Amino acid sequence: MKILFLTASLKTPSTRFRVLQNLEIWRGLGLEVAALPLPKNNWARCKLLYILPNYDIVVLQKRLLHRHTFSLLRRRAKILLYDFDDAVMFSDSNKEGDFFSEHKSLRFAAVAKSADLLLAGNEYLKTQALSAGARRVEVVPTGVDCNFFTPGSESAKKSVDSRLNIGWIGSKANLIYLKALAQPLNLLYKKRQDFKLTIVCDDFTDVFACPVEKISWSAANEVTDIKNFSIGIMPLADDPWTKGKCAFKLLQYMACGLPAVASTTAVTRKIIEPLQNGLLAETPAAMVEKIEWLLDNRQLLPELGRQARRSIVGVYDSETIALSYAEIFKQLAG
Repeated sequence: MKILFLTASLKTPSTRFRVLQNLEIWRGLGLEVAALPLPKNNWARCKLLYILPNYDIVVLQKRLLHRHTFSLLRRRAKILLYDFDDAVMFSDSNKEGDFFSEHKSLRFAAVAKSADLLLAGNEYLKTQALSAGARRVEVVPTGVDCNFFTPGSESAKKSVDSRLNIGWIGSKANLIYLKALAQPLNLLYKKRQDFKLTIVCDDFTDVFACPVEKISWSAANEVTDIKNFSIGIMPLADDPWTKGKCAFKLLQYMACGLPAVASTTAVTRKIIEPLQNGLLAETPAAMVEKIEWLLDNRQLLPELGRQARRSIVGVYDSETIALSYAEIFKQLAG
């Protein structure tokens, strides 16, 4: 069976973690899987679309194409899937307004109604797809490679001055959620100075009063950087865009054996069992309260981290997710 993923880029997180990390497993199952970025040049794009009938399944990943391009893609693909792990039908949280985007909504509806199957990263995205007219939608979470994201030694997480290292990893676009913690975290630092904050990102902020270690993100170092955290945090707003997020940052922390504090969402409620494998918080102030609880009960961190990792293996690890994809491919192609 020959399968082609058409992506925006081979470097985006969605492509890295929903496609590229699964290639070895899929090929081991006898599937011929390729991933190519959809060219911006019209001539190159036409050449690529021309070869689509050579593939049993074509998977368009996250791109919302102009109607003419999408129409040609639909006609050329024998079986067309659409794979998405973000609320692509909305504008993101950094945009002003009510998140509604007419052109995104229309393009998403065209994909939803025409694709043979949509692969959604979570239940919220599935609901959006069905509302847009999709005939069939399967939920396939984004998996984390638990052979790559592994726990570090507990001794390595202890800083010389015994300050716990509260860590956050993400992109510039998501700094807005971290900044929401500034006021309550600054108040906590006035009260106690037994922690620091590490930001791993492609941009930084200076709104925090506590010591802040700024580390430029790189794929080569992201596992090592996460292993150096004592606690992982994943703050989010509650809006139509963030409801589409698949909590991959949280899964990275948990795979590395870290206790984590995450904003409460429909997705995180499925992953976290409070006080068993992590903590949930409804508001930024509540998140800082949970961080303080961990500071006061730091002897529990190692076991919370071990339980965190155990709870995602066999559910959210990349091998399990890759096998879910493979089963869907086989069912569709007969």
